[in-house]
Amino acid sequence: MSTSTLTLCAIQPAITWQEPARTFDAIAALVAQAAAATPLDLVVLPEHFDARMAEEGDEAPWHAAQAFAAKLARSHGVNLVAGSVERWDAATHSRLNTAVVYGRQGQELGRYDKRRLFGFELRRNVRPGNGRLALEVEGVRVGVLICSDLWHPELTRRLASEVELLCVPAQTTIRPESEPAYARMLWHTLAMTRAQENVLAVVVSDQAASSQAPFRCGGVSSLTDPSAEPDLRAIQRVLAEGRAGYLTAHLDLERLARFRRYRQEAGLLPAGAEAAATGANEWR
Repeated sequence: MSTSTLTLCAIQPAITWQEPARTFDAIAALVAQAAAATPLDLVVLPEHFDARMAEEGDEAPWHAAQAFAAKLARSHGVNLVAGSVERWDAATHSRLNTAVVYGRQGQELGRYDKRRLFGFELRRNVRPGNGRLALEVEGVRVGVLICSDLWHPELTRRLASEVELLCVPAQTTIRPESEPAYARMLWHTLAMTRAQENVLAVVVSDQAASSQAPFRCGGVSSLTDPSAEPDLRAIQRVLAEGRAGYLTAHLDLERLARFRRYRQEAGLLPAGAEAAATGANEWR
């Protein structure tokens, strides 16, 4: 491992649906504010950060979103999990929901296609991915899941033997009869559970509750570090009332490793080989 501390940032923009240029400006402004406040190592954007869906046969929105993300990473010299974008894949003649990870020079480091699709994606015939992503960023092993993937514990468990940090771009959608505060409680608990049961740091990036869209968002972004005890406020950082903004935290990787060893010795966390065996059927 080349570093012992990683500075993380989750961006929670107020998006404007079907106005990608305006949404990109909002994202760029938040990243600039966060980078001006402290040097950043890794930034995470939300799911559908381009604020639109892919039309059949149209690959231009995908390329525009990726050009924006690569430039954003390069401009601020940060590693970037570029949320996700629904893209049209000409090779398979289908839609996919894809996250791309960029390095500090704007170079692509890896990509991941969402595996567990949400209702509206199923109705749009989005094709689920069939692989996982675990890659090294600044000497740290990082995994990526997208939104509803996090609801399936086997996906996180399988990654837990390979990564120290899990990044989760999300776009929460709330039922008309529900409340954004309920979505935040649910998602903060979900992130905390995955972090604690696997001893991983978990970064969730969502769209703000004030987003202008035909659906309601919860603004559920969080930074969760299970090893930060006994400082309860540092274990999970959130944005009050789901407002637009950003979250930052310094992840102490040596502390996280010590906490993972403690959990293993206490019988509360499978060793690496056991964790891999737990999810073996998932990848056959």
